[in-house]
Amino acid sequence: MASDVAKPLVSVIVPMYNVGMFALPCVNSLLGQTYSNIEYIIVDDGCTDNTIDLIEDAVGSDTRFKILHKENGGLSSARNFGTQRCHGDYVMYVDGDDLIDSRTVELMVEAADKYQVSLVIGSFAKTPVLDNYKMGQNVEFHVESGIEHLRKLLLLSGESGSACGKLFERSLINDLVFPEGQLFEDMGVIAKICSKIQKVAFSDACFYAYVTRPGSITTLRKQGSKHAKDMDRTIETVRRFAGSEFQGEFECFQSFCTLRVAMRVDPDGFDSKADAQKYLWNARGLAWRASRNPYACSKWRLRCALFSISPRVHNAFYALYAAISGKAIG
Repeated sequence: MASDVAKPLVSVIVPMYNVGMFALPCVNSLLGQTYSNIEYIIVDDGCTDNTIDLIEDAVGSDTRFKILHKENGGLSSARNFGTQRCHGDYVMYVDGDDLIDSRTVELMVEAADKYQVSLVIGSFAKTPVLDNYKMGQNVEFHVESGIEHLRKLLLLSGESGSACGKLFERSLINDLVFPEGQLFEDMGVIAKICSKIQKVAFSDACFYAYVTRPGSITTLRKQGSKHAKDMDRTIETVRRFAGSEFQGEFECFQSFCTLRVAMRVDPDGFDSKADAQKYLWNARGLAWRASRNPYACSKWRLRCALFSISPRVHNAFYALYAAISGKAIG
């Protein structure tokens, strides 16, 4: 077996901001990786609680861990800070309160080498707060073109647009620049990368546990004008990389993403209630068209049809589905 130093170095970048005890399962999942040639870059994004103290106690003298400190600037700022200072042949992102399976890095590096790709993509499971995570399924990778995977992103089917749960070759590092201060920022970055690379290796195996907890960015229910404006910015970014080839698929993407914000609209979060109502009406119109779009899958067509008729009815069915299944579909 090759020595550890002969294996590619993987940089795992982990932004941390005031997650407290929720950081420990994340760090333990990193400590448990079966692949050993890793540098863990913990980015202290201006924590004001005991998060970093807890991490330092957990990692002890493990020299693979580097804790970098910066003023608070948000998730994108922390990712960019870590990316600019990493040394790996590959880069991976893990959010500070999420977990990965112990085989994640090893299997993704093997896939990158076997299929000679610059991007390896796994799936994720939305979970409640966990102490540890095992995906408990067989892992099988497939290869497709970057453009084919971009189409999956546009349809939000088999690609979430998240930077997490992916392994990026260092050749892509100049594209791993996340818009700072912007929500929903990942999707534009992933769309750009997929539009330019020849092929990707992907797996339906859930390497990544996407933890939903009270107070996390993704579980904040009410959304206002910033959410709407930032999602519109992301949609326009993705439009540039989708081009005219995927017009029908892009219309789905625009509708689905707008619905995601509109279903949680808080009129008090807009400059006026009239602005909130205008955004909601536009979302309903887009949803109606998407419900008749042949590119949309049946679940999205149903969601869009319900939302176009009544956002309240849509949200009630959505909440019921999430409660029964234990997951949400986006």
